[in-house]
Formats: sequence, C-alpha cells, structure tokens
Amino acid sequence: MTSRPPFASASVHPWHAFDGMRIVEAPDGTCLVAARCSCGQVIDVADAVFVRCPSHEGPGCARCAGSGEIVDHRALAWRAATDTELQALQQD
Repeated sequence: MTSRPPFASASVHPWHAFDGMRIVEAPDGTCLVAARCSCGQVIDVADAVFVRCPSHEGPGCARCAGSGEIVDHRALAWRAATDTELQALQQD
C-alpha cells in the first residue's frame, strides 16, 4: 500500500528542503530508494527496480556509475517505511 498516489510530490516538513533520494540496503537484503527531508528524516521509501542503462558507456558511465543499471522511476511505488526499515535507514 502506498502512502500517497504514485505520482504525488513528497511531503517535506514546513520550511525544510527536499534532500534527495538514496539507494540503500533494506534489512532483508533488498534495495530501497529512500526519499529524505533536509532534517534527515525518511519521507517515504520504494522497493528499487532496476533496468539496463540506455546510454551505458562502460566503467566511466556518468549515468549509471559504471554499473550498467539505473533505477526504473516509473516502477517505483512509494510507501511509508516500516519501523524495521526506519531503524536501518537511521544507521545509514
């Protein structure tokens, strides 16, 4: 279940900036995309889905950092993090 419609904007705290997204390892070993507020709080998470980098240029590729994969943003379903995920993300 998502915490808001898939294409809705992330909600940060009043007067705080959006701090970006990070790919992190979940407690179960899977990858999550975590959206964060500038105060450090996790706003929402999504299970990471990867696709082949369409412009892969080898080890020095600027788009995928040489991994050959990028996040498939269309496949992300945002949701509130579980308590276990939040504990793991706070250690990040």
